[in-house]
Amino acid sequence: MRWSRMHTIITPLVVAYAVAVLLVPLEMIQVLGVPVVVAGAYVAGMRGGVTAGLWAVIVSGAAFLLSGAGHVGSYVATAVGYIVIGLLVGLAVDDFTGQRKRLQEAVEAARLASRQLEMSQRRYRLLFEQGADPVYLHGLDHDAEPTSFIAVNDATCGLLGYTREELLGLTPRAIDAAPQPGQLRRMMRVLLREGTVRYESVRRARDGELVPVEIASSLTEVEGEPVVLSISRDIRERQREVRRLEELTLHDELTGLFNRRGLDVMLPQQAKRAKRSGRPVVVMYGDIDEFKRLNDTYGHERGDAVLVAVARALRAAFRETDLVARLGGDEFCVVAEDISAAHLAQRVDDAMEAAGREVGIAVRMSHGEVVSGWPGLEEPAELLGRADARMYQAKQARRRS
Repeated sequence: MRWSRMHTIITPLVVAYAVAVLLVPLEMIQVLGVPVVVAGAYVAGMRGGVTAGLWAVIVSGAAFLLSGAGHVGSYVATAVGYIVIGLLVGLAVDDFTGQRKRLQEAVEAARLASRQLEMSQRRYRLLFEQGADPVYLHGLDHDAEPTSFIAVNDATCGLLGYTREELLGLTPRAIDAAPQPGQLRRMMRVLLREGTVRYESVRRARDGELVPVEIASSLTEVEGEPVVLSISRDIRERQREVRRLEELTLHDELTGLFNRRGLDVMLPQQAKRAKRSGRPVVVMYGDIDEFKRLNDTYGHERGDAVLVAVARALRAAFRETDLVARLGGDEFCVVAEDISAAHLAQRVDDAMEAAGREVGIAVRMSHGEVVSGWPGLEEPAELLGRADARMYQAKQARRRS
């Protein structure tokens, strides 16, 4: 298609030039030849590039030579001159059009990049301002000390109770309430070294409330200065759920007392308390007498009510710092400090009487007690085994009586 358009334009020019050669003197041919060849090369350069320009010059030169056979030497020299001029003009036109095309492409690319940048900035502002999580930017000096807030979103203001203007006058240190001293500085050093950091901390709201948060920070540069982008997440609900799950794993679902796992987890704390006080610890192990017969006679629902009543009575008989646990089935354990074994046994018996009155059924528990120093709590299996053996002896003695 491009070749056809070029041919349509240049052919009349070549024919006109050939006719002129036959009709006018050499001097006039030289004068007329220049604009004809230059025009042909120009048009060809615009339409078809350098290749078309060369074609126009060659055809024009051939027509000149064929029509001027009587003056071949002069005509050849003139034609060569025309060819050179045509080539130069064609190259110049082609270079010019190429540069113009590249310039147009560069302008379009710049416009596209500008639109994309504007759209990206809009998306960023939308994410920044409308994000549900608190997002903020602040500076960071080369000593890993955070500087003033540069920007904060509405969620940050809502979480901390400050206005935007108030926060922009503060630094992250003003709202930091990390439980570990120096945590903020350590995390900023990690950020300088690695570029990103994620950690849990605590923020202090304007009213003094402490808000546990999870923070993800990344480091970037703006005009050669380090800038920290942080996204915080309020984890109060998550921590409440974790505590609830821990409660479920450490406590017996029916009675609310510690279960066996809960007893194992709490015994080290009990040992620390006993070590500080220097007083002995009494461990009681017991089970409800004839609990299977009670279940068979009154049903499992009534049996569960007995277990709940026993747990409630035991919990009421001892201090908050004493451990009371249901180890499974009808087996219970008490770890108490600053009490004699006899006194503890009497409290257990009194608790059983209280549980029996609550459910309207006589409830008795066989139990054995072991007195130990705090090191014994570090071997709970051995200690509970000894208490269990004494409980068995007490049960046998009760049956004989």
